[in-house]
Amino acid sequence: MLTIAKLGRWSVSYYVDTAREATAAARDDRARNGGLGEYYSESETRLPTWLVVGEDAQRAAELVGLTRVEALGGDADLDVVTRWLDDGVAPCGEVGRAFREGSVHGFDLTFCAPKSMSLLRALGDDVTDKAVADAHAYAIGEAMKYLAAHAGYTRTHNPHTGRKDLVRLPGIVAAAFQHETSRAGDPHLHTHVIVPNRQARADGRLVSLDGTSLFHEARAAGMIYQASLRSHLINSIALEWGPIDPDTGMAEVAGVDRATIKAFSQRSSQLEDWARGNLVLADEEPTAAQLGVAQKATRPRKPESLSRAQLRAGWAADPRGFGIDAEAQRQAREMRRAAAGVDVREVARQAVAGIHTAATFTRADLIEAIAARLPVGAAATAGVSPRELVETLADEVLIAVTAERAPHQREGSVRYTAAELLAEERAIIDLTPARSQRAVIPIRRDDTAALSPDQRAAITNIATSPWLIQPLSAPAGAGKTHSLKALRAAMRRTGGDVLVLAPTHRAVDQAMSEDAGGAGMTIAAALERHRRGTLQLTAAPTLVVVDEAGMVGTQQLRELLTATTEAGVKIVPVGDARQLEPVKARAGTFEQLCTDLPWAQHLSEVWRMRDPDERSASLAVRHGGAAAVRRAVGWYRRSGRLNVGDEVTMADDALAAWRADLDAGRDALLIADRWEVADPLNERIHRDRIDPDAPTVAAARQHRIAAGDLIVTRDSDPTIAIRPARAGQPDPAPVRNGNRWEVLDEVDPDNNRLAARRIGDDAIAVFSGEYLRKHVHLGYVLTVHVAQGATADTTHALLGVASRLANRRTAYVAMTRGRHTNNVYLYEQPTGERDHEHAPTTTDIDTHTRVRGTTAQAAAALRTILGRDRDSATIAETAAAAAEHTQLPAEVTDHLDHHRRVVTDLRRAHRHDRGRTADNRHRAAKQTADRALADILAVAGRHGGDPLPAGPLAVPYAHAVTTAHSRNREDLDQLITDTHTAAKARDRAVVVVSPTPEPPYTERGWMVVPYNPKRLTTTPMPRDAVLIIDNAAAARPTDLARIAQHAAAHHARLLLVDDDQPGPSRRLLDGLNLPWAAHHHDIDPAARAAALTIADPELAADIDRHRATHQRGWHQLTRIRDVTERHRDRGRDLDNDYGLDI
Repeated sequence: MLTIAKLGRWSVSYYVDTAREATAAARDDRARNGGLGEYYSESETRLPTWLVVGEDAQRAAELVGLTRVEALGGDADLDVVTRWLDDGVAPCGEVGRAFREGSVHGFDLTFCAPKSMSLLRALGDDVTDKAVADAHAYAIGEAMKYLAAHAGYTRTHNPHTGRKDLVRLPGIVAAAFQHETSRAGDPHLHTHVIVPNRQARADGRLVSLDGTSLFHEARAAGMIYQASLRSHLINSIALEWGPIDPDTGMAEVAGVDRATIKAFSQRSSQLEDWARGNLVLADEEPTAAQLGVAQKATRPRKPESLSRAQLRAGWAADPRGFGIDAEAQRQAREMRRAAAGVDVREVARQAVAGIHTAATFTRADLIEAIAARLPVGAAATAGVSPRELVETLADEVLIAVTAERAPHQREGSVRYTAAELLAEERAIIDLTPARSQRAVIPIRRDDTAALSPDQRAAITNIATSPWLIQPLSAPAGAGKTHSLKALRAAMRRTGGDVLVLAPTHRAVDQAMSEDAGGAGMTIAAALERHRRGTLQLTAAPTLVVVDEAGMVGTQQLRELLTATTEAGVKIVPVGDARQLEPVKARAGTFEQLCTDLPWAQHLSEVWRMRDPDERSASLAVRHGGAAAVRRAVGWYRRSGRLNVGDEVTMADDALAAWRADLDAGRDALLIADRWEVADPLNERIHRDRIDPDAPTVAAARQHRIAAGDLIVTRDSDPTIAIRPARAGQPDPAPVRNGNRWEVLDEVDPDNNRLAARRIGDDAIAVFSGEYLRKHVHLGYVLTVHVAQGATADTTHALLGVASRLANRRTAYVAMTRGRHTNNVYLYEQPTGERDHEHAPTTTDIDTHTRVRGTTAQAAAALRTILGRDRDSATIAETAAAAAEHTQLPAEVTDHLDHHRRVVTDLRRAHRHDRGRTADNRHRAAKQTADRALADILAVAGRHGGDPLPAGPLAVPYAHAVTTAHSRNREDLDQLITDTHTAAKARDRAVVVVSPTPEPPYTERGWMVVPYNPKRLTTTPMPRDAVLIIDNAAAARPTDLARIAQHAAAHHARLLLVDDDQPGPSRRLLDGLNLPWAAHHHDIDPAARAAALTIADPELAADIDRHRATHQRGWHQLTRIRDVTERHRDRGRDLDNDYGLDI
């Protein structure tokens, strides 16, 4: 393993002092004991040696003043190393540019051997000791050669371009300090390669090393170190290795069991000491009372100052013991030999498939992946070093996706892909045009009645879409699962149902509990059934919904999309591409689908957070630009949501705030970015809540669990018996990964088992044996990954400013779990707490002075985290952004052209569909309005012959339906007031409603009540009641028709008030042309009705017949009137003095 850290002034003092102390101790041993002490003092390892690497290493050594002997690994003078690091003075006396305050004086590249190898060196014989030391030195040299080749640059100003170009150095010169112990005193072989930040350029000038390149290539160099280590020991002492972790590239010696490694891995952090009560927190110096409360510190000073003889003597007497299982070594040897015939090119292809970040990656990413999978001994078979073989394989596989590196760009700026990934992405692109009219789902307005306009539009478009791949993207808290219930209602009406798939059992259970589907399973289970031919998609109409689609890897998504499109089944991937990405799988496909497919739906409103400002801030955190992010961070700062400080202080503050919320009766969530922070918090809460004498059982992550503890299960297991809370209830869902439970009183330490009640459904299960030891641990505090999908009243999130896990996605998820508040505690990780780091304790009592930053510092820390965002772009997206497409390989340009053609065709087809749909919708709306017009005309003239008194209410009381048209709002308000007053005077029931929001009209003696078409068509009306619908054009035509029929059936009267505004019923109102209607003089209902074209001839004839009937009836009613006055003083029409005048 390789870690890298920046060094400031005086940072080298620790290494220099340790070397001097160890050398002095070795001299003392030699003087006292001779013999063995003399042997080990002569091979004392703490003296630094020079390490020179690069394409012209000899020249690099000469330029800084090293002799040929020194350049080949000779001892480094401690004073010379100190001057070079602290003052920038090379051994030759050359001085580079002066350091400023805060400058980086150098880099500490720490190479750590696997623990089993450290134990071999400490406790093995002399031959093994030397072989391990040689392998360690060889592997460091190989890793440094890689770094010199790919990170050995300085940056020089280019006066022509104004940029800083990268210039390769002839080599890198460093001082290597080899150490033997961990901070706890256990064997831990590691070497600090101290690289001064004043290296010689080819012209002899001392310049800075490009730290960005160094950090970018460090992980790949660490993988080279591990592979070289294994190869060397196989060749030197035939030492066999256990399985290699493909993520870290690390392996332990075969036959060294985990218990031994764990026993020799003692260490603790300040946070762990705080959790165990071994650390006193004080704002100032601790008081005597605080010192009395504190316990003895458990962290000893790192014993590197002891001589090797003293260290070996102590380890030899250690009762923990060490041994290697010979049978395990034999089995590992057989496995290695059986794999000797493996084609290393196939290994490289497998490595590409194992890159989990995205379909495009840097060369360093591929170096890491290949080195972590390279069979031990493959390099020796090929006759080259592991480094050379890995680099050769990488160059054979890589296909550039971006243009060649410009002089000012670093090697990490170039993105690559591989042929297998190109084929995979193209297969997905080729699936997107799939469509079928059978995929259209008939959906009704009442299916979406409970949704917001934003949700209703998205779900309606998804249902009516003929496209088989129909993505839905939505931010956290937008109500995705709630919206999907409408799709299920529509599907069930067709005799089908919804199949819910998700990457985790917990997500499936959540969706099923909210009635989003009729059946559900994980994506892995669905694909396994598909491969066996048992996944039924066509037996009944099926809609496949993929929840949390943003967390589905590209490979799984391709297989799933292929299965559904081949079956002609619509699939709806639902998720948020800005939340957490898949675990150990490539991402980016879901986001690309949402971008490429013009029919993809996007929810934009957030409902979870109660504060509208916080909703806006969360959206800015999700995908906002630099200015939006600054405003959002400013809002969090002003609202008191941001805190920053050291790790222990922030953990203590977050815990206190979480407890306060619980005490106040709030549902509070406490989360951390990594388990290394969550574990101590869980232990602290356990200690605070549980009696120290209570019986406990051993669980995962070295936790002890007692009755009353909150636990979490981390693996789904349907074989564990689980029963409902009460008899007669349905069988509960199985035990799922991420379920949280409360431990009951049934804790059995003798058999290491416990009973627990699941939070949510109160189901009860018993955990024991291997499942309890491996998959159950304290669950008060969860990681952000586990908490995704959770909702609480308040959230308190701990995020490390420099943590590799803290980025924009992590922060976005952490800051959107709470309904009422979301608080962030940003911490700086302490230095000196790793096994190879030094953090000496100065007293027997550990005290910690709290460190809290200002709100401005907290805001700056949050902006730093939000500025980090993993690049999970697809190949097509990355290639499209390339400046020079002519520099791209042919296979990439072909892929890019194909993607563009497909997307262009899809957009053209979608525009055509949308235009045709709009035409169809317009025709359907006209037909609906015309049918409603006919229905109203059929009942409008009822009761016209009733003998009623004359007066302002003559018309509405004489006929079932009438209308009043005017563009003057004051006239219409007066009309409603007069009608309302007259009806009340005659003891008639009268109601005023409006389909648009209206202010109360209490000053006029009447007010608008909520418009509810369902109630207006189902509730009986009193005889001769008057219903006034204001702003009638805004109502749906079908609703007006049903209301009119209902009113006529109950001998009630309906007045439609029309202010001549557009709306769904504009066509209907224009077509009514009731002869008794009141209207302003500049509105001609007859002309408007005549201008309407009724497409359906039967419907047109029916409407004409009703109009003619109304004209004859009206003529008969008005014939007795022999005075017709056409104009009044106010210049308005009078309808024969028989009705309402406007």
